[in-house]
Amino acid sequence: MVNGVPTESISKVVVIIDVFRASSTIAAALANGAESIIPFSSIRSAIRFVNAAKHRRKVVLAGERFGITPKSFDYGASPFEMSRKNIEEATIAYSSTNLTRILSRIRGRSKILIGCLNNAEAIASHIKKARSKEVTIVVCGRKQGPFIEDLSGAGAIIDSLGAKDLPDDALVALGLYRNPNWRSFAERGRVAKRLRSLGFEKDIGYCLAVNTTSAVPGLARNKLVDLSLRFR
Repeated sequence: MVNGVPTESISKVVVIIDVFRASSTIAAALANGAESIIPFSSIRSAIRFVNAAKHRRKVVLAGERFGITPKSFDYGASPFEMSRKNIEEATIAYSSTNLTRILSRIRGRSKILIGCLNNAEAIASHIKKARSKEVTIVVCGRKQGPFIEDLSGAGAIIDSLGAKDLPDDALVALGLYRNPNWRSFAERGRVAKRLRSLGFEKDIGYCLAVNTTSAVPGLARNKLVDLSLRFR
């Protein structure tokens, strides 16, 4: 398991976790019928893409910087904004504070999946079906360390995988998730407090719900698509 951008070798399969809120919002968008999500590390690049593509297809611009919706974006990073009415059959240009930055640094090195608490079991099931023997879980976090909600998400995926030979950091995440108080810990964390201050109390409960979607966001070329649809 890795906090932030990996600096050493990583596995052929990487799961990026940003529970509050990028991972949860991406999973919600694909579950609600978005055609694909194109990640951008910079706001300027996302806006430039939308301006060039909007005359050819349904394109919307979504994301955040430090929890706040950037000027000129259609939607922010709330999973509640990813409704069928808003994004069904749309291509979403998405840019976030952490997840898209990290993704841009490791794309091309591994198969990339986007995991969260909402799709923990679905991510684990996909990894098992693909018979991936080694998986690197990247929790977005900050330089000071990972966020507790992301460790909980990692623990949920590890728990569903049922792996037994685990490194110490994975054991810590698993132990946290198996603690009956993990949710209250996450609700008291730094990012949860930030979301409350911005008026996103409902997003906290949504993002901490476990196994509510079967969507498996995965990077196919330059787009995130629902890989679960390919196994049906």
